[in-house]
Amino acid sequence: MERIILTDFGYARQAYIEVKTFIEVETSSKVSSLSTRIEDDLGCSGDDNYYLFEKFIAKYNLDCTDFDYSKHFLSEGELITPSWMVLALPIFIYVLIIRLLAFGNSKFFEINLFPPLQPTLDMTFGDMLTWYLAGKYCLRSEVRFKLIGKL
Repeated sequence: MERIILTDFGYARQAYIEVKTFIEVETSSKVSSLSTRIEDDLGCSGDDNYYLFEKFIAKYNLDCTDFDYSKHFLSEGELITPSWMVLALPIFIYVLIIRLLAFGNSKFFEINLFPPLQPTLDMTFGDMLTWYLAGKYCLRSEVRFKLIGKL
């Protein structure tokens, strides 16, 4: 269901500048458009990303009850090789040797020791601006703005 947010043009413009400046200062990167992605385009990931959102929510007193961080971003631990993978390395080498000796004919040893990471949605500058304007977590794609007052 699409939400409609009524806002004054002056307030929307000030919010745009405020959120854009916040992101640029915190990430030391240039925001080029509403579609600029926080993780993929600005390279803000892991703990840096987590603290960015923690600070964003606290600074602007935003409602984050519906915000699921793991839906949008990987945590620091998911970005680096988990310790169990290091422990599984001897098993991986053993399986690789057996594969080589079997000349790749053994289906038994087709094991994926390193499962793929879960895909995430990321978040854009436009999403953060929408959250700021709404005061409650919602994505840009879920909202339509209606400007009131003079332009």
